[in-house]
Order: sequence, then C-alpha cells, then structure tokens
Amino acid sequence: MAAPTEDIWRRIVPPLVAAFAVFLVMVRIASRQAERPEPPRAGSWTAFARYLAVTALTGYVAMLAIVLVFHVVLAGDRGALRSAAAGGAALLAIALPAFVVGEWVARRRRS
Repeated sequence: MAAPTEDIWRRIVPPLVAAFAVFLVMVRIASRQAERPEPPRAGSWTAFARYLAVTALTGYVAMLAIVLVFHVVLAGDRGALRSAAAGGAALLAIALPAFVVGEWVARRRRS
C-alpha cells in the first residue's frame, strides 16, 4: 500500500531535507578548518577527560535536538523528549565508564 502524497511531503521530505542541510553545513565547516585538532596526549588524563566530556555533551545535545525536531515538532509526540533525555542519560552512565576503562586498559598495555 502506497503512502498518500500528503504524508510523504509531511513525514518524509522534512527529515531528508534537514539531514542534507546538516550534512552540507558539516562539510562547509570541515573544509574551512586549516588545522586539525590534536588528539589528547597519551599521558594526560586531564586532556582525555576534557575530550570525553566535550564529545559526550555535544553528542547528547545533538541527539536531543534531533528528537525535538523530528519527534516533538514534526510528529507531535510530546513525551519523546523526556524519554530521550532519560534514555540518553542512562546510555551515558553506561558508556562513559566503559570508555574510561578502555582508555585505562590501553594505557596499561602501552606502558
């Protein structure tokens, strides 16, 4: 059974256009950067913690923005943002310690 034309324009086209626009912005920003950021030094736990915190926070905020736009605004699911915030926080509570343990193991193997 084919989807009605109104559903295609309302439910499928906006996410595709938004994803393409985000992709174009990312390509534009990446092409303007003359130098790449250095990865954290192997001996600096502070640099690793900062890197991990920035990565986790920006990923969490980006995920919440996606849920806000596509589930709350476009689909009208008002409870999706609360569910995504709680689920994302639970995933961070699992993933962040796993990354710390993985870094600790990698550093022990190098030394």
